[in-house]
Amino acid sequence: MKIPRSRRIANRSEFQNVRANGRSISGRFLVLGYLSDDSLQEPFRLGLITTRKLGNAVVRNRVRRRIRGIFHRLGDRLLPGHWIVIVARNAAAKATSEQLEKEWKWLMHRASLMQPAKDSE
Repeated sequence: MKIPRSRRIANRSEFQNVRANGRSISGRFLVLGYLSDDSLQEPFRLGLITTRKLGNAVVRNRVRRRIRGIFHRLGDRLLPGHWIVIVARNAAAKATSEQLEKEWKWLMHRASLMQPAKDSE
């Protein structure tokens, strides 16, 4: 369940580009940073940030797995041409997968980055 390398944001300069030139929306568990890029070859690029403030490696990896799971379920509904950075807040360590998914949908809807659902969810 890996995110393809071409769709990952991995370099510090790319994260800083999204932070400096993009917009952000804060939620209870996650912070969404996004930047529109019409010249992007891939449909979108995604970066995850889980700091040590969340907890030990087990906790950080669990949060990353949950966010990637949400991405795999809902990623095909993202609008193309965006760089997306998700920052997990401290509360994300204690959040359930359902809470994280609900907030992901809310953030994407608020930023107008998600296409409407084909069937009712």
